[in-house]
Formats: sequence, structure tokens, C-alpha cells
Amino acid sequence: MTRPDPGAIVVDRPDQWHRLSPWMMAVRPVEQLPQLIPVALAIVFAGRNAPLLMLALGVVAVVVVALVPWLTTRYQVTDEHVRVRSGWLTKKVATARRDRVRSVDLTASLPLRILGLQKVRIGTGGDKQSSVVELNAIGAPEAHGLHEFLMATAARDSAQTAAPSDRVSAPQQLSRFRLSWLRYAPFSMAGLAAAAAVGGLAAQIAGEAGLYERGADIAESTADRLRAIPVPLLVTTAVVAVLVVGAVLSVAGYVLGYWNFDLSRNGDDATLRIRRGLLTTNATSLDEERIRGVHLHEPILMRPLHGARLHAIATGSSKSPLLLPPAPADEAIRVGRLVTHDGDELTVPLIRHGSGARSRRLTRGFLGGALIAVLVIVAVAGPLTWPWLAVAIAAAIGGIGLGVVRYRNLGYRITDRSVVVAPPRVARHRYAVARDGVVGWASRESLFQRRRGVETLVLATAAGTEAYAMVDLAPESSAHVIDTVSPDLVAPFLSQTR
Repeated sequence: MTRPDPGAIVVDRPDQWHRLSPWMMAVRPVEQLPQLIPVALAIVFAGRNAPLLMLALGVVAVVVVALVPWLTTRYQVTDEHVRVRSGWLTKKVATARRDRVRSVDLTASLPLRILGLQKVRIGTGGDKQSSVVELNAIGAPEAHGLHEFLMATAARDSAQTAAPSDRVSAPQQLSRFRLSWLRYAPFSMAGLAAAAAVGGLAAQIAGEAGLYERGADIAESTADRLRAIPVPLLVTTAVVAVLVVGAVLSVAGYVLGYWNFDLSRNGDDATLRIRRGLLTTNATSLDEERIRGVHLHEPILMRPLHGARLHAIATGSSKSPLLLPPAPADEAIRVGRLVTHDGDELTVPLIRHGSGARSRRLTRGFLGGALIAVLVIVAVAGPLTWPWLAVAIAAAIGGIGLGVVRYRNLGYRITDRSVVVAPPRVARHRYAVARDGVVGWASRESLFQRRRGVETLVLATAAGTEAYAMVDLAPESSAHVIDTVSPDLVAPFLSQTR
């Protein structure tokens, strides 16, 4: 593929292939460092008494991780496809037909940005990871040129019936990052998860290095000092420390992941373009024809601050792409309306599921709280004090309260364009699935549901999670939903029963 200008894309001949950037050999070990830490530790401990063995194992590891993938990877770009050949012992050929390209993602970690490289991921609309073709480490100008070349497919160009024009319309900005959004970051569980992951990795390294044995005396003396501290103060301090560390890590993760976030619509190729990232940048182009709805998520910790996330319900290898990070709920609703072309599915009042669903939610909540109460009582069996009994009673009442919340969040609605599904969860979710994306229905009922006269109606679609359940719905309501949304599917069954 000859490129007379930076970023220019000239199609290749059938026998013309290219290597990735040689800098891939330097970037690949850095990107795979978390996976290589156990290998590095094994090499160090295996070669402590044999330096030559450690050196030989290190050279072999570098060759396997860095040199072999670069030597065995080739790619070509033609008018019909992008093809990547890789592998040494096991050969692999990945092909993305140009008329099937539905998304092109450009990602650049910090090492790639320093070297002026980017990673290109080409999605062809399939459901499996095998439908994604990846070019790891090519020049940034070439990556951007390849992005524009692939997204402007011949199929879309031929479908345009407007008068020819050389003018390119400016992208429509739908949303962008604001510093005020950082107030939602501490109320995410991502920081606590990151703290747990870092702690687990540190524990593994300490165990391999034998630090536990060396620090036994220090740990024993520290434990003696901690025993002198009152238990309530110690527990309170530990909880506050965990919350503070989790909040700091959440804010840091938010800044690293969503800094410079920008969502825009490109009218020339009918795509949504998402850019974000501080150290690692990510640029995604999403074909709007793949979108079958939106998913509004209001985490329970963000609801007092009126925060929410927004995802698309899409087909292809990426079925739930992020449209908006934690941000004001009003902004998420506004963006959802723009993506779904001014639909009101995210604000329309929901239809409740009836008394059967309410009683099941309350029963489940009470049983869950009662189980916690029993565990508390068993744990302190013997001298059961009033404070512990109060904790057990509070757990039972809290379980009923959670049941009420789950029922309040449960509902459905059918609009002119979508089916809105809200599952019975403590965190509020609302899925708006386009009616033309519904491919089938299924119903199921457990023994306990039959006793309450309710059932679960499942909406089947090729997008998102592929199945959206309307839990504890009355049978007559299920029949009404199916008949309203998919009359052609139920017509043959109705005619047979007449």
C-alpha cells in the first residue's frame, strides 16, 4: 500500500502486504505488563542461583512476546476488504469486508502516543469477537486516514440520493466533558474495585517475595498496638479510609478515562463519533444503523445527586457502547433524545405491573432481610445484647424497604417507536428498545409466579443483551404487549384458536 502523503490511503494489490510499525516490539511488552508480572517473578525466582538461566529465560520471553508477533503479522487494504495475517505455529487470517464495516475504533495508550502510533479495531457488525479485525501499532496519520476510508463505505455513498456536492458538513456536537461532572466520580464503585485489584496484586507479589515472613515481627507489634484502640474507633477509621481511597481512585479513573469526552454526529457517513481519554485516548465511530435503542442507568449512590450513565443498545461486537459517562441525568436524557431522534422514552411514565409483582417484591425483600437478621442473631448467640437485636430488626425492615424500591423501579411502556422496560432493581435502569428491532418473544413462569398469577415476558432482539425481561407481568398484560408490538408474530396463533 503506497502512501505518497501522510495519512493517504492507496489500495493494495492482491499480493501486496505490509508489516506493522517496528515500534510494536517495544510497545507490546509494556501493554501486556500486568499479564507478564507473574512470568517475570517466576523467571527471577527460578534464576536466583543461576544467572545464566535467568538471562536465557528473559531472552526467550522477549522473543516470544515482542519479536515473533511482529515478524508473523502482515496486513493489506484493498477496495473490498482489510485483511490481517498473523501467527507462527497456528496461522490466522482475519478479514473485514469494506461494505460490512460498522465501526472503527482508534485507541492510543501512552506509549503509543509517545511513538506517534495508534491501534485500529474494525468491527463488521458480527456478534462475536472474531468479527473484529485489529491492527496493533500503525502510524497515527495512517490510522486516521484508514478510519475515514473505511467509514465512508461504497454502500452508503450509493444510497445517497441528494444532489452531488463537494461540501462536507460539519459534525454536530451532541455532548462534551464538563468539569462539574467530576462530582459524580466518587460515587462510583470503580474506585473500590481498583483498590481491591491493587491490593490483591500487592498481596500476590508480597507472597512471592516472602515479605510476609520477614514482616511477621512488625505485623505482631502493629497488632498489639491496634488491640489497644477501641473497636468502634478502629472500625470507623477503617471504613473512612476505604471510602476515601476508593473516592480518590474513582476520581483518578474518571479523569483518565473520560477527560476530553466528546460525542458528535457526522452527517456525511451517518455515524456517532466518541472521543475520550487523558493518557490513553480512544476514538470510536458507531454506525447509527446499528443502534436499536438506549439504556439509562441511574446508580443508587448517584441518584441523590441526579447522576446517570447512558449506553446505546446496538448490534455487532460492541453491543452496549458508552454514549455518556456519569453525568447529570438531564444531560443523559437530552443526549438519549438526540440519539433516538427526539423520542421521549426516557421520561415517559411507566405502567406498573400490578399487585402480584408488588407482593413478590415485598416478600423477597422481607425474606432477604430476615435471613440477614437470623445470621446476625446466630453470630452473637449467647449474650445477645439489645444493640445486636436492633441491628437484626433494622435488617428485616431494610429488606422490606428495598423491596418497595425495587417495585417502584419496575414498569414498562409501549410508545409509537419503542418498548420501554424497567427491571426490578435497586439501581434504576430504563431500556428503550426500538419496536422494529424486536425479533421475538418468550414467556416463563416459576412455581411461585403461578401461585401469584404472574409471568415473565422476555423481549428478544439482536442488540444489547439480546433479552429484556418484564418481570411478574399479568398474562393478559403480556398478551396485550405482544399483540401491540408484534401483531404479525401472534396472528397465526390467534387464527388457529378461533
